[in-house]
Amino acid sequence: MTQFAIYSHQLGFEQVVRTVQESLPAARVEVDTLEQRLTATHKGGLFGKTKTFRLSYRERKTPSYTLAEIDGPLAENLSGMVNYVRSLPAQDEAIRDRLIYKVMATNCEIGCVVEPKLDDTFAPAVHRLLEDLDAFVFAGADPYFGTSNRQQFLDKHLELILDAAGRSTIDELDVTVDAEYHDAPQEGGITEEQTARRDRSNALLIEHGIRVNRFLPCLPAVADLPFRRVEEVISRAYALLITAAKGEGIEQEMLERTVGEKSIDSFSPEEAIIYQAKELSDRQRISASWRYESLRVLLWALGDVDVLEYPSDACDVRDTVRALLDPTREEFTHSVQLRPPTELLDELDKTYRMHWACMDARLRKEEVGGELDCSVVYERHYALNWLVDLEGDAWDDVRTNT
Repeated sequence: MTQFAIYSHQLGFEQVVRTVQESLPAARVEVDTLEQRLTATHKGGLFGKTKTFRLSYRERKTPSYTLAEIDGPLAENLSGMVNYVRSLPAQDEAIRDRLIYKVMATNCEIGCVVEPKLDDTFAPAVHRLLEDLDAFVFAGADPYFGTSNRQQFLDKHLELILDAAGRSTIDELDVTVDAEYHDAPQEGGITEEQTARRDRSNALLIEHGIRVNRFLPCLPAVADLPFRRVEEVISRAYALLITAAKGEGIEQEMLERTVGEKSIDSFSPEEAIIYQAKELSDRQRISASWRYESLRVLLWALGDVDVLEYPSDACDVRDTVRALLDPTREEFTHSVQLRPPTELLDELDKTYRMHWACMDARLRKEEVGGELDCSVVYERHYALNWLVDLEGDAWDDVRTNT
């Protein structure tokens, strides 16, 4: 038995049925339009075996080219697939990134089961579906799909995009988004405050030569967001200080002394693993050290940093660290207060749109405009989303959808 799934940005069970019927003229095709299932049967003659090709179709509740909202089972499954792809090693990281975009832009899933196995009997239908839908395949190890003995993603030509070992046999992967599935501009219920904030952000981006996406929605109004309490922000800042310092390679003895002196007990689960680790992987070390940028955002939000610099360069680490190390925790707590919510949301809106420009440039394999440092922009987006409490996520679960 061969099992696999086909994923496409395009929609239409009717098109799937039509493609299978046209590709398998000798097969008996039965269709359940209510359950959106199809069974194709091919009888093998007097001594041949009967072969079957069963597929089930489902689509996202709200077609899109992003996973900004998890609005149903398929979107939830795709979100998990994105995380899975991100966790894979990759010989070609650009191909892995483009695969992530292709998964995020998926609108339908076609689950397929072929018995006794996929061969030339039903292959014409599979190839036509992949070609007509500009689709990709997720499958386990199977002789028909090539030599990989692991889970694998294949393009519409059944070339290996990426397998669980990080191998790839392609140099390019197109990500096509049909205009009809773009998220429609927001209509109704949008306040003047929201549109003014969006327009100010876009004007700043244009001034710096940064690409603007006019389809990006407005962020919620200030009154619709909870924002974090000052005590939460202070605790989070101290946890980020230790995490970033661990990534930088500061000795554990010094970290433990600081944890004790500053009464730091607010590590997230992932941060706790990093703090307690005897040795960090390269990936953990790099990720942790970048948290200085998130910490800088929190210090700005607390009023300890006067200006959040334009994100073209990494922050001044020495100045960032001293802001928390020099005073006692009690002195620091009494010296800070959160900026007004409007300031926090203004900064998030600007950063959110900059982050989209970074992701768009990466997808296009172009330099991003405005000399942005996209790693700095990402860390700021992460911290600001947490500050504003946009999705109600714990620190480890913050999303930076664009």
